[in-house]
Amino acid sequence: MSDGTLWVTRTGSILATAIPRVSRSAGEDDPEQRIERVLEKGLERVETPRAARAVVARVERLSAGRTEEERAHQAAEETAATPDQPEHAAATVIERAATAPAARTRAVAQVLEEVAAQSVAPTPAAQPVVEAVRAALAPEAPVSPAARRGRRLLKEAVLQRMGPLSALDARIYLAINEGPHPPRLDALGGALTVVTTGGWIWLIATLVAWYVGVPRSWTAVRRLLPSLAAATWLIDYPIKAFFRRRRPFSRIVQALVIGKKPGSWSFPSGHTGSSFAGAWILSTVWPRLAPVFFSLAAVVGFSRVYVGAHYPGDVVSGAVFGMVLSEIVRRLVRLSGRLRPAGRG
Repeated sequence: MSDGTLWVTRTGSILATAIPRVSRSAGEDDPEQRIERVLEKGLERVETPRAARAVVARVERLSAGRTEEERAHQAAEETAATPDQPEHAAATVIERAATAPAARTRAVAQVLEEVAAQSVAPTPAAQPVVEAVRAALAPEAPVSPAARRGRRLLKEAVLQRMGPLSALDARIYLAINEGPHPPRLDALGGALTVVTTGGWIWLIATLVAWYVGVPRSWTAVRRLLPSLAAATWLIDYPIKAFFRRRRPFSRIVQALVIGKKPGSWSFPSGHTGSSFAGAWILSTVWPRLAPVFFSLAAVVGFSRVYVGAHYPGDVVSGAVFGMVLSEIVRRLVRLSGRLRPAGRG
């Protein structure tokens, strides 16, 4: 056996003895704390780059051939078969993954794969898993020094196995999310998430401009409303659903290890798409203000990476989809307006 395989076997034995101590106090512990402990124990055992590469390779083998949707439904069935209360079911399944005899040679990988599955499962038990992942794997998580080392090694191992573009996308994401995050900027990022949902802030601002008498503002309202509504709906529903269904489960595990919030990664970014749709349409009405509109849209896009909701690639694709779809709708509306009088005649 290779050193990596020996390491995973040894880790499985250690976890198998450590996790029961957590399970015995499960009645007293919050499910998030139970999952967080399992994750931290596993991270502490990732001591070398070779060990990290062995874990990542094992994770990929465990998740090979399964889509996110398939694995999520399987995880839901696993929790349903657990006699525990619904909010504790996922924690029990994850602990079982760490302690089962069959998992001794793949302990850390088995835990990561199960955590990723439970975090996207359509069950109430998924939310405690999401919170536990944030507590153990986020850059600012207050874990032990050994766990921080393991987290860093696993991230680097995942990046090394990605394709060039995916790795670049993830490295930019990490550079932004692991950089300084002043509380005021965090609050601003959260506020932008709320006020830019659906892109209606662009329409409201345009209506205010019309109310105060800004020239051509009613033209902007008439162009913006159908284009913004159609682009936002198309991105948030059929387009996202299409790419989500096709995503292999290995991508979910990768995103979890890199640090992206489970359950929130999506392609493309809806917030960014609606913002660039609004900027594009308004720039057709007030071309001189185009730099202002696109700068505001870019700030929204950056905020989606800053708050950890999307990779940069999600943001770029959202911007492209938003502009293209809004322009298509604008032209269709304009064409229908031209054809209507001829049809009446």
